Amino acid sequence: MRTSAQFNPVFGTNRWIAILAVALALCAGCYDGSEMVKQAQTAALRTRLAEIDLGKFQTTLPRDPVTSRFTSVDIHIFGTVPRYRLAAVTKQLKVDEYRVRHDTLAAVRKSTRDELAEPTFAQLRARLEKVVNGVLEDAPVKEIGFYQLTMRSP
Repeated sequence: MRTSAQFNPVFGTNRWIAILAVALALCAGCYDGSEMVKQAQTAALRTRLAEIDLGKFQTTLPRDPVTSRFTSVDIHIFGTVPRYRLAAVTKQLKVDEYRVRHDTLAAVRKSTRDELAEPTFAQLRARLEKVVNGVLEDAPVKEIGFYQLTMRSP
């Protein structure tokens, strides 16, 4: 005669629940939710930005004290602003164009040759962004870029 063994699913079910709970606990620390939201917001903001032409500038940097050579800089700058503020910023740029032009030329002339040798021009971009946002209300420029940047040393 056969004895029938009864299958006890409670032990097997509890074991799978425990394994699932441990797996979920281990995966919970694999990402940073707030950082993911921040990245998504940054990407969404970048898609809603518009470029605004800040002008063409030509200046000569002060002579190098060692070599006594000078460097001529031709630069065409743009800034990115939120699309919903584009009309207001354009209007304000027309009013304060002389201040933006003067302050931008002064900022470019303050550049060192080391700053201009950087591949990304990070320091120059930061300085120009500060200058433009200092003139415009509510600091609307989010980033500075260059349509053209030419340096010549005769």
